Amino acid sequence: MYYNLNASLAIYAEGEFGKGQSKTAEGVIRYGVNPVVAVIDSSQSGKTVVDVTGIPCQAPIVGSVAEAVLLRPDALLLGTAWIEGRMPASWKPDIILALQNGLDVINGLHDFLTDDPDLVRCASQYNCQLVDVRRSPGQLPVATGRARTVRSSICLTVGTDGSVGKMTTSLELHALSCRRGLSSKFVATGQTGIMIAGEGISIDRVIGDFMAGATELLVMNVADKCDYIFVEGQGSLIHPGWSGVSLAILHGACPHSMILCHTAGRTSVGKNKLPFAIPKLSKLIQLHETMAAIVRPANVIGISLNTRSLSVEEARQAVQIAQEETGLPATDPVRFGVDNLLDAVISTQEALA
Repeated sequence: MYYNLNASLAIYAEGEFGKGQSKTAEGVIRYGVNPVVAVIDSSQSGKTVVDVTGIPCQAPIVGSVAEAVLLRPDALLLGTAWIEGRMPASWKPDIILALQNGLDVINGLHDFLTDDPDLVRCASQYNCQLVDVRRSPGQLPVATGRARTVRSSICLTVGTDGSVGKMTTSLELHALSCRRGLSSKFVATGQTGIMIAGEGISIDRVIGDFMAGATELLVMNVADKCDYIFVEGQGSLIHPGWSGVSLAILHGACPHSMILCHTAGRTSVGKNKLPFAIPKLSKLIQLHETMAAIVRPANVIGISLNTRSLSVEEARQAVQIAQEETGLPATDPVRFGVDNLLDAVISTQEALA
């Protein structure tokens, strides 16, 4: 798999950068190690990344692949993640142009570049790589609960919905652990996390029988290398489309603790306003602890809020309300850090020891 961490990236987010569908682009810019030379979005051309997202990155936003090529990137990363994971037909000419200019193409969608004969031929002609990070490896195991034998502290982020901050929270906890001098690993279970970490398995592309086993394998692969393991959750137990993936990760990871992630103010599941109300956080805590106990008793030990749509003062109020409702430490990991959540993870590990 292509992961030269020194390779420079042009990130393709046409018409979507800074919006809900560009979380892959924003995640890679905020947490990835590859240098980003440009973002491609004709609707934001002339601005910079920090202008649009607040992420401290001065990379320019350009209007086309042709403009990005002039900045000499090594690869084009497709930075938009649609709910269905499908690739618009309008992207194909831009992907071909990138290949013709010698750029590898990194893709996190469900539609695979390597399944398109035209793109395969073009990549071969120009000696470029097509990288489908969601393609799962073969010969994955069925879960057996092996992760219960791991001595490292396993913390899983779970959510009230999709795109509420599970990856962000896991990465912030891992980063803070490293800054404190703790031995820590981040386990990527989705396409954006894989692009950031350079390894992992996109659990939502794994055959159902092996989803928990794939998660278990990821945990076991790092178990003897660190004291703290932060597993990126996916979807939500209460989302009718993604609950199976969420439960498989929960049972495969066998966590010692969980952090519940929620978007402040969101009252129903799904961006398309599905007719499923999000229960109170206290009820969701009970739900996750009940389902976790099937493989190992584990408590929700903190609340992570995505307060992106709120002012700073409104965000502080939302955090305070969450703390009062649940009796647990709460924070917005991007705005206020995760010191209180990591303290809770460490306290859990010390109590288990």
